[in-house]
Amino acid sequence: MTALVATGLAATTLGTASAAEGPEATTAADVGASSPVGDPRPAPELVDLVLPDGSPFDLADLEGANTLIYFGYTHCPDVCPMTLGEVFGVFEALPETQALFVTVDPERDTPEFLGEWTTYLPDNLYAVTGSPGAIRRAADNYGVKYARVETTSTAGYTMSHTAELYLIDADGRYLLAYPFGTEADEIVADLEKLPAS
Repeated sequence: MTALVATGLAATTLGTASAAEGPEATTAADVGASSPVGDPRPAPELVDLVLPDGSPFDLADLEGANTLIYFGYTHCPDVCPMTLGEVFGVFEALPETQALFVTVDPERDTPEFLGEWTTYLPDNLYAVTGSPGAIRRAADNYGVKYARVETTSTAGYTMSHTAELYLIDADGRYLLAYPFGTEADEIVADLEKLPAS
């Protein structure tokens, strides 16, 4: 959290989309010790996105560990830092967990900028960007809504966006959507019921 604030990171939120708007999310109560959900399904695709070094991103590369996916932007003043703070709390309890940050602001969050930004973040948090079209397709696949909001501040525009966390298990299956404000210990309690790999 301190690193995020120190680097002037991350807005207004469009409101938290309900889990039903995403890829048929379940509730935390559906997570069980032996089977995460009754009818798990592959995580929605994230295609034509790139990592900070410019290399293509493949969601399959994150299989083998439970992953939290978040759509946000690095210039977000409040919602994103708060959510990432909870993600870092999950990392402290379960360091084998991964997270993926998908920007909704590709104009400012270029690969080069994300490369600098991620130097302040844990190694198990990955960040991706892409063309406006690729970002839109990725967001649509997860039921994420976002829009540019012009302001008169010196910081320029902000991005209004859905602020959920999406849980993908180690086998690449979509399990849960956590609403904004979900605390790390709630997520940890669910993750502890799942195999780490």
